[in-house]
Amino acid sequence: MRILYMSDLHLERDRFIWPFRARRPSGHPRRGPLLAGLAPPVLIVLAGDICAGLRGVAYADELARSLRAPAILVAGNHEFYHEDIARLLPAARAAAARTQGRVNFLENASARLTIAGRTLHILGCTLWTDYALQGDAAAAMDFAGQHMNDHRMISDSGAAFTPRLALDRHMASRNWLRLALAHLGDQTSLIVSHHAPSAACLGPRTGPIAPAYASSLIPALRPTAWIHGHTHHRHLTEVDGVQLCSAPRGYGPDPQYAPGLLVL
Repeated sequence: MRILYMSDLHLERDRFIWPFRARRPSGHPRRGPLLAGLAPPVLIVLAGDICAGLRGVAYADELARSLRAPAILVAGNHEFYHEDIARLLPAARAAAARTQGRVNFLENASARLTIAGRTLHILGCTLWTDYALQGDAAAAMDFAGQHMNDHRMISDSGAAFTPRLALDRHMASRNWLRLALAHLGDQTSLIVSHHAPSAACLGPRTGPIAPAYASSLIPALRPTAWIHGHTHHRHLTEVDGVQLCSAPRGYGPDPQYAPGLLVL
Protein backbone atom coordinates (compact mmCIF):
# COMPACT_ATOMS: atom_id res chain seq x y z
CA MET A 1 0.00 0.00 0.00
CA ARG A 2 1.47 3.33 -1.10
CA ILE A 3 0.53 6.07 1.38
CA LEU A 4 1.24 9.71 0.57
CA TYR A 5 1.60 11.83 3.70
CA MET A 6 2.02 15.52 4.50
CA SER A 7 1.61 17.84 7.47
CA ASP A 8 2.07 21.45 8.53
CA LEU A 9 1.21 22.92 5.14
CA HIS A 10 -0.20 26.09 6.77
CA LEU A 11 -2.20 26.88 3.64
CA GLU A 12 -3.75 29.94 5.28
CA ARG A 13 -0.45 31.67 4.45
CA ASP A 14 -0.43 30.68 0.76
CA ARG A 15 -3.30 32.97 -0.15
CA PHE A 16 -0.89 35.90 -0.17
CA ILE A 17 1.50 34.29 -2.68
CA TRP A 18 -0.28 34.85 -6.00
CA PRO A 19 2.57 33.79 -8.36
CA PHE A 20 2.94 30.52 -6.48
CA ARG A 21 -0.79 29.89 -6.67
CA ALA A 22 -0.90 30.52 -10.42
CA ARG A 23 1.25 27.52 -11.45
CA ARG A 24 -1.51 24.92 -11.16
CA PRO A 25 -2.10 22.05 -13.62
CA SER A 26 -5.72 21.33 -14.50
CA GLY A 27 -7.47 19.49 -11.68
CA HIS A 28 -4.70 20.27 -9.17
CA PRO A 29 -5.68 21.79 -5.78
CA ARG A 30 -5.70 25.58 -5.97
CA ARG A 31 -3.26 25.95 -3.10
CA GLY A 32 -0.55 23.94 -1.45
CA PRO A 33 2.46 22.02 -2.78
CA LEU A 34 2.77 21.24 -6.46
CA LEU A 35 2.12 17.51 -6.70
CA ALA A 36 1.95 16.91 -10.44
CA GLY A 37 3.55 13.73 -11.74
CA LEU A 38 3.28 11.69 -8.55
CA ALA A 39 2.64 7.97 -8.78
CA PRO A 40 -0.93 7.45 -7.54
CA PRO A 41 -1.19 6.48 -3.86
CA VAL A 42 -3.91 4.29 -2.37
CA LEU A 43 -4.29 6.66 0.60
CA ILE A 44 -3.53 10.31 1.43
CA VAL A 45 -2.70 11.22 5.03
CA LEU A 46 -2.77 14.83 6.24
CA ALA A 47 -1.39 14.98 9.78
CA GLY A 48 -2.64 18.39 10.90
CA ASP A 49 -1.90 22.10 10.53
CA ILE A 50 -3.18 21.92 6.96
CA CYS A 51 -5.30 25.09 7.04
CA ALA A 52 -7.18 27.10 9.66
CA GLY A 53 -10.69 26.08 10.67
CA LEU A 54 -12.59 23.89 8.21
CA ARG A 55 -10.51 24.82 5.17
CA GLY A 56 -8.29 21.78 5.71
CA VAL A 57 -11.29 19.56 4.95
CA ALA A 58 -11.86 21.44 1.68
CA TYR A 59 -8.19 21.01 0.70
CA ALA A 60 -8.28 17.31 1.60
CA ASP A 61 -11.30 16.91 -0.66
CA GLU A 62 -9.58 18.71 -3.56
CA LEU A 63 -6.54 16.49 -3.09
CA ALA A 64 -8.63 13.30 -2.92
CA ARG A 65 -10.36 14.26 -6.18
CA SER A 66 -7.07 15.18 -7.86
CA LEU A 67 -5.14 12.04 -6.84
CA ARG A 68 -8.19 9.76 -6.92
CA ALA A 69 -7.48 8.35 -3.46
CA PRO A 70 -9.27 8.71 -0.11
CA ALA A 71 -7.82 11.17 2.40
CA ILE A 72 -7.35 10.87 6.16
CA LEU A 73 -7.26 14.18 8.03
CA VAL A 74 -6.54 14.97 11.67
CA ALA A 75 -6.55 18.45 13.18
CA GLY A 76 -3.38 20.14 14.29
CA ASN A 77 -3.20 22.87 16.90
CA HIS A 78 -3.39 25.59 14.21
CA GLU A 79 -6.73 24.36 12.90
CA PHE A 80 -8.16 25.54 16.22
CA TYR A 81 -6.65 29.05 16.25
CA HIS A 82 -9.42 31.61 16.80
CA GLU A 83 -11.81 28.65 17.23
CA ASP A 84 -13.42 26.62 20.01
CA ILE A 85 -12.32 22.97 19.98
CA ALA A 86 -15.67 21.64 21.19
CA ARG A 87 -17.47 23.42 18.34
CA LEU A 88 -14.95 22.88 15.55
CA LEU A 89 -14.60 19.11 15.96
CA PRO A 90 -18.24 18.23 15.14
CA ALA A 91 -18.23 20.82 12.35
CA ALA A 92 -15.15 19.16 10.82
CA ARG A 93 -16.76 15.72 11.07
CA ALA A 94 -19.87 17.05 9.34
CA ALA A 95 -17.83 18.75 6.60
CA ALA A 96 -15.92 15.52 5.94
CA ALA A 97 -19.17 13.53 5.86
CA ARG A 98 -20.38 15.76 3.01
CA THR A 99 -17.47 14.61 0.79
CA GLN A 100 -19.16 11.27 0.12
CA GLY A 101 -16.30 9.23 1.55
CA ARG A 102 -13.41 11.10 -0.04
CA VAL A 103 -12.29 12.56 3.33
CA ASN A 104 -12.25 10.88 6.73
CA PHE A 105 -11.75 13.35 9.58
CA LEU A 106 -10.51 11.43 12.63
CA GLU A 107 -10.49 12.49 16.26
CA ASN A 108 -10.34 9.46 18.53
CA ALA A 109 -11.84 7.58 15.61
CA SER A 110 -10.75 4.97 13.10
CA ALA A 111 -11.10 4.12 9.42
CA ARG A 112 -10.40 0.97 7.46
CA LEU A 113 -8.93 0.57 4.00
CA THR A 114 -8.91 -2.73 2.10
CA ILE A 115 -6.89 -3.05 -1.12
CA ALA A 116 -6.34 -6.32 -2.99
CA GLY A 117 -7.36 -8.34 0.04
CA ARG A 118 -5.10 -6.44 2.48
CA THR A 119 -6.68 -4.37 5.26
CA LEU A 120 -5.17 -1.34 6.98
CA HIS A 121 -6.70 0.09 10.15
CA ILE A 122 -6.09 3.83 10.59
CA LEU A 123 -6.46 5.39 14.05
CA GLY A 124 -6.48 9.19 14.21
CA CYS A 125 -6.40 12.05 16.71
CA THR A 126 -4.71 15.40 17.37
CA LEU A 127 -3.18 13.73 20.46
CA TRP A 128 -1.82 16.87 22.19
CA THR A 129 0.79 16.00 24.85
CA ASP A 130 1.38 14.74 28.38
CA TYR A 131 4.21 17.26 28.99
CA ALA A 132 6.23 14.48 30.68
CA LEU A 133 8.97 14.10 28.06
CA GLN A 134 11.68 15.62 30.26
CA GLY A 135 10.43 14.27 33.59
CA ASP A 136 8.80 17.39 35.06
CA ALA A 137 5.31 17.75 33.61
CA ALA A 138 4.34 20.62 35.93
CA ALA A 139 7.31 22.74 34.83
CA ALA A 140 6.66 21.89 31.17
CA MET A 141 3.00 22.86 31.46
CA ASP A 142 3.94 26.17 33.04
CA PHE A 143 6.47 26.87 30.27
CA ALA A 144 4.01 25.95 27.53
CA GLY A 145 1.32 28.12 29.08
CA GLN A 146 3.64 31.10 28.79
CA HIS A 147 5.23 30.39 25.41
CA MET A 148 2.79 28.41 23.22
CA ASN A 149 0.31 30.52 21.24
CA ASP A 150 -2.17 27.65 21.56
CA HIS A 151 -3.08 28.81 25.03
CA ARG A 152 -3.82 32.35 23.91
CA MET A 153 -5.57 31.63 20.61
CA ILE A 154 -7.71 28.55 21.28
CA SER A 155 -10.76 28.03 23.48
CA ASP A 156 -12.42 24.80 24.57
CA SER A 157 -16.11 24.66 25.52
CA GLY A 158 -16.07 28.39 26.05
CA ALA A 159 -13.04 28.42 28.35
CA ALA A 160 -9.40 29.27 27.72
CA PHE A 161 -7.51 26.25 26.39
CA THR A 162 -5.00 25.73 29.19
CA PRO A 163 -2.17 23.17 29.29
CA ARG A 164 -4.31 21.24 31.78
CA LEU A 165 -7.07 20.91 29.18
CA ALA A 166 -4.48 19.85 26.57
CA LEU A 167 -3.29 17.14 28.98
CA ASP A 168 -6.87 15.97 29.54
CA ARG A 169 -7.44 15.69 25.79
CA HIS A 170 -4.12 13.87 25.40
CA MET A 171 -5.05 11.29 28.02
CA ALA A 172 -8.46 10.70 26.42
CA SER A 173 -6.78 10.09 23.06
CA ARG A 174 -4.04 7.96 24.58
CA ASN A 175 -6.53 5.71 26.37
CA TRP A 176 -8.62 5.42 23.20
CA LEU A 177 -5.55 4.44 21.16
CA ARG A 178 -4.53 1.83 23.73
CA LEU A 179 -7.93 0.15 23.65
CA ALA A 180 -8.20 0.37 19.86
CA LEU A 181 -4.78 -1.23 19.33
CA ALA A 182 -5.57 -3.96 21.86
CA HIS A 183 -8.74 -4.76 19.93
CA LEU A 184 -6.84 -4.96 16.62
CA GLY A 185 -4.17 -7.32 17.92
CA ASP A 186 -1.64 -8.18 15.19
CA GLN A 187 -3.58 -6.56 12.34
CA THR A 188 -1.80 -3.89 10.29
CA SER A 189 -2.38 -0.51 11.94
CA LEU A 190 -1.41 3.08 11.26
CA ILE A 191 -1.73 5.86 13.83
CA VAL A 192 -2.08 9.39 12.46
CA SER A 193 -1.64 12.21 14.96
CA HIS A 194 -0.49 15.78 14.90
CA HIS A 195 1.64 15.71 18.04
CA ALA A 196 4.63 13.37 18.01
CA PRO A 197 4.93 10.04 19.88
CA SER A 198 8.65 10.03 20.67
CA ALA A 199 11.63 12.26 21.40
CA ALA A 200 13.16 10.71 18.28
CA CYS A 201 10.72 12.84 16.24
CA LEU A 202 11.72 16.22 17.65
CA GLY A 203 14.56 17.35 15.41
CA PRO A 204 15.42 20.93 16.44
CA ARG A 205 12.49 21.21 18.90
CA THR A 206 14.71 20.78 21.95
CA GLY A 207 14.96 22.55 25.29
CA PRO A 208 12.04 23.33 27.61
CA ILE A 209 9.55 23.66 24.73
CA ALA A 210 10.08 20.03 23.60
CA PRO A 211 7.40 18.49 25.90
CA ALA A 212 4.77 20.63 24.14
CA TYR A 213 5.61 18.82 20.88
CA ALA A 214 6.04 15.17 21.81
CA SER A 215 5.24 12.52 24.40
CA SER A 216 7.05 9.22 24.94
CA LEU A 217 4.40 6.72 23.82
CA ILE A 218 6.35 3.85 22.31
CA PRO A 219 6.48 0.93 23.09
CA ALA A 220 3.32 1.35 25.22
CA LEU A 221 1.48 2.08 21.97
CA ARG A 222 2.79 -0.08 19.16
CA PRO A 223 1.12 0.28 15.76
CA THR A 224 2.72 -0.91 12.54
CA ALA A 225 3.52 2.71 11.64
CA TRP A 226 2.87 6.23 12.93
CA ILE A 227 2.59 9.43 10.88
CA HIS A 228 2.71 12.75 12.75
CA GLY A 229 3.28 16.47 12.28
CA HIS A 230 3.82 19.47 14.58
CA THR A 231 7.62 19.34 15.00
CA HIS A 232 8.42 20.69 11.49
CA HIS A 233 11.09 17.98 11.34
CA ARG A 234 11.10 15.69 8.30
CA HIS A 235 12.20 12.17 9.11
CA LEU A 236 11.63 8.45 8.69
CA THR A 237 12.69 6.72 11.89
CA GLU A 238 12.20 3.31 13.48
CA VAL A 239 11.72 3.06 17.25
CA ASP A 240 11.15 -0.34 18.89
CA GLY A 241 10.01 -1.78 15.57
CA VAL A 242 7.52 1.03 14.81
CA GLN A 243 8.02 3.17 11.70
CA LEU A 244 7.68 6.86 12.63
CA CYS A 245 7.51 9.46 9.89
CA SER A 246 6.67 13.06 9.14
CA ALA A 247 6.79 15.25 6.03
CA PRO A 248 6.07 18.85 7.10
CA ARG A 249 6.27 21.73 4.67
CA GLY A 250 6.37 24.51 7.25
CA TYR A 251 5.38 28.15 6.90
CA GLY A 252 5.09 29.48 3.39
CA PRO A 253 5.50 27.93 -0.07
CA ASP A 254 8.54 25.77 -0.74
CA PRO A 255 9.05 24.85 -4.43
CA GLN A 256 11.32 21.97 -3.37
CA TYR A 257 8.82 20.38 -1.01
CA ALA A 258 7.81 16.79 -1.70
CA PRO A 259 5.32 14.69 0.28
CA GLY A 260 6.42 11.61 2.14
CA LEU A 261 5.70 8.11 0.88
CA LEU A 262 5.12 5.19 3.21
CA VAL A 263 4.76 1.67 1.84
CA LEU A 264 3.01 -0.85 4.09
